[in-house]
Amino acid sequence: MIKKVIVSTLFSFLSLMWFSPLISQEAVKPWKEISETKKKELIAYLKANWKSPEDYVIEKFARYDIVFIGEFHRIKHDVELIQNLIPRLYAAGIYDLGIEFLPYEEQARINRLINSEKYDEDLARSLMFQFDPCWGYVEYMDILKKAWQLNNSLSKDQPRFRIVGLNYIPDWSVLQEKMTVNLWEKFWHKGDPDQHMAEVILKEFVAQKKKALIYSGMHHAFTKYYQPVYDFEKKVLIRLHKGRMGNIIAEKIPDKVFTIFLHSPWMAKTSFTELIYPVGGVIDLVMAEFEDKRVGFDVKGSPFGELEDPETYYSIGYDRFTLSVFCDGYIFQKHFKDYQGCTVDEQFVTNDNLKEAISRIFNFDWRRRITKPEDIIIAMKNDADIKRRFRYLK
Repeated sequence: MIKKVIVSTLFSFLSLMWFSPLISQEAVKPWKEISETKKKELIAYLKANWKSPEDYVIEKFARYDIVFIGEFHRIKHDVELIQNLIPRLYAAGIYDLGIEFLPYEEQARINRLINSEKYDEDLARSLMFQFDPCWGYVEYMDILKKAWQLNNSLSKDQPRFRIVGLNYIPDWSVLQEKMTVNLWEKFWHKGDPDQHMAEVILKEFVAQKKKALIYSGMHHAFTKYYQPVYDFEKKVLIRLHKGRMGNIIAEKIPDKVFTIFLHSPWMAKTSFTELIYPVGGVIDLVMAEFEDKRVGFDVKGSPFGELEDPETYYSIGYDRFTLSVFCDGYIFQKHFKDYQGCTVDEQFVTNDNLKEAISRIFNFDWRRRITKPEDIIIAMKNDADIKRRFRYLK
């Protein structure tokens, strides 16, 4: 009975956190006003500690072994930052990148792709398709290409850069419209994906004493922060979840992990689908004072860490929720009005793999409406339409 409750709760939580709903909202509050004294303090801190996002990430490996970098998903400049970091990581002696967006079962093919003499675009598509048939974004696949370019520039005696897929492929053959707890257990046949990703990190990096950058959605990247499992209809906190990928690693090596948040909207306390500014827009307000927008900075131990936000979903279960509770470091690159979504690869879903793609879609109503590859291509474009999704954020 206990096992069934755990599995049921797990799926409910994963369903809430994994799938990106289309955002529906009428208006968003303007940036929060702060005192001139506080604003000057924050500006002064940035001026005294300014680092490019790339420099900031690399710097953290002097003290930490596993650096998590968490994103919203499908934001073009976030994925391009990871691409840009690959040669910088290698130059700093960091040879490993773990990512949520590839399955560990495909590691042999990942290795083959990024170490081959000629880059195989179709193999890159196939690898990403195994993760998700609705994740056909050029920028994510180009992470593989960037690693391939680096490895092809190295001499034979130099170590190769590695990309390690952290996720796993669920058993889609058991998915039905009406699922039971037992069926969900069979579907998630390797258990909680966060636990699986953490186990890969422990095996591939920690046990081998390798430093690594871990790139994932922010909810997987939490280390010291525990995410609320919350019933929005009943307005009841079920519990604070301590089993995210980053939480599990932090429990094993607490002094060797660091979490960086890539500037993106937060969910409101009133609705999981309503987007608001992080910490009320104070960071946006401060960054409006700078011409150069690209910066990485510490949250813990800085005046930014004291910024409070009682209006966000992330504050649920906390008496005093501050930015330092949420993350250790922060990267800002531009204001939301300037965000762009990722580019959809028009060849990702074709007539050849359409049937398989449909069989890997959770929503059975949508499955029945799909008649051609373009139906999935259009859906991916809609999901990556950041201009529309963030249209209420300036």
